Amino acid sequence: MAEVAVTLKLMPESADIDLDKLEAMIKERIKVHSISREPIAFGLEALRVVTVVEDAAGGTEPLEQELAGLPGVGNVQVVGLTRLL
Repeated sequence: MAEVAVTLKLMPESADIDLDKLEAMIKERIKVHSISREPIAFGLEALRVVTVVEDAAGGTEPLEQELAGLPGVGNVQVVGLTRLL
């Protein structure tokens, strides 16, 4: 089965969320290729997470639900999807 690189944008619930702690929780739950921070506005930053998953039935839905369930995560959005050769 093929692998897919998924880029997700995680918006915290507020600017008060500890992003270092949130990054650590993400790394405990999924295999992370990279995490970067993206300034949004007024001190609010989003996390841009890149991970590699199997191209299986259900797509990215299980991954999105896993990350959306973390405390402090307000929104999870898939912003990129690339099939790896």
